[in-house]
Amino acid sequence: MTLATRILLLLCVPAMALAADDARVTRLEQDVRTLRAELQNLSRQIEQLRLQGSRPEVDGRPPPPAVALDTPTAPAWLDAAKWQRLRTGMSELEVISALGPPSSIREQSGTRELLYAMEIGSSAFLGGSVRLRDRAVVEIRIPTLK
Repeated sequence: MTLATRILLLLCVPAMALAADDARVTRLEQDVRTLRAELQNLSRQIEQLRLQGSRPEVDGRPPPPAVALDTPTAPAWLDAAKWQRLRTGMSELEVISALGPPSSIREQSGTRELLYAMEIGSSAFLGGSVRLRDRAVVEIRIPTLK
């Protein structure tokens, strides 16, 4: 092995390690967003239980729940007004703060796409996306029925 080959090999190893680290960081960020959404849902359920406990009983029966706890709340991204507030140049965190965690994330050719989608019935879905480059918004696709 020549000296030039060894030097080239030594220069490539850190780049490969950084690429692997970037994938791990991306996965960890997605996990954090998922955990935040779960935490918000559990906090709402706890608050509902707390409110139920503070209501007086009528005829010895506990009051009915204000909202069924197993009913999922609508994702924040379904609010059209939130999409209208998005602008190119916004950071990824600003987008997630406005719309909530994405359904999935796609990375391709130096861009990152936050996908927001929901199945409607058996043959249609509602989907929108926000494309980012260097963690800043470059394109917004408002949800449409497909």
